[in-house]
Amino acid sequence: MKIIPATLLLAFVLAPLTAQAQSFNCRYASRPDEVLICQSSELSQLDSRMSGMYFRLRNQLGGNARYRLEADQKNWLAGRMSCGRDYGCIASSYHRRISQLSNY
Repeated sequence: MKIIPATLLLAFVLAPLTAQAQSFNCRYASRPDEVLICQSSELSQLDSRMSGMYFRLRNQLGGNARYRLEADQKNWLAGRMSCGRDYGCIASSYHRRISQLSNY
């Protein structure tokens, strides 16, 4: 039996965590929606797309418009969290938010 070096084993175990680019760190994902996003490459891609759009838009806005955008994002996040581990609910939530941000 071959012994696998600890560093190689660690790299293999952590590879799925670094392969996806969520807007949050999957190592600390504890809520059901976050765990599912970390486990799904499609949801992870939607999260990355949405967060990129959000932060680009947020950086362009100031004053009340920025405040409104941040409040909308907070409300959207609460809605996504309420999806729990429902894949369809989370995906739909991202698609709606991406559409909203595109039309902002």
